[in-house]
Amino acid sequence: MGVRLSRTTVSALDPCAQARWWHRLLGWPLGGQCRPGDTECWLESPEGFRLLFFSEGVREPKGPAWNRLHLDLRPDEGGTCEEEVARAVELGAEVVDDRRGTDSWVVLADPEGNEFCILGA
Repeated sequence: MGVRLSRTTVSALDPCAQARWWHRLLGWPLGGQCRPGDTECWLESPEGFRLLFFSEGVREPKGPAWNRLHLDLRPDEGGTCEEEVARAVELGAEVVDDRRGTDSWVVLADPEGNEFCILGA
């Protein structure tokens, strides 16, 4: 008996734009058609884990408070934190807190302000 993590759901003003942005960052394929105006769009990892963006009930942008849940990303083998932070920023992420000198991660925010981390060594 037990459970396994199936998906993580993120509230979004624009699920299609968010799913497409995360698709460019993670490289996971988009699920379904993911059209502008859809109330939910998702990505699916090769292992079957879904990252779902859902707009039902979302009426305003994310506020200034920290997320209660965020994703920690680790660069692929051979990649570096610096390369992946630069790539995320090029895609439209914003650096929120750079902890590479002390704790070895960088906190970024996606285009809707959801924080996530790219881990170092």
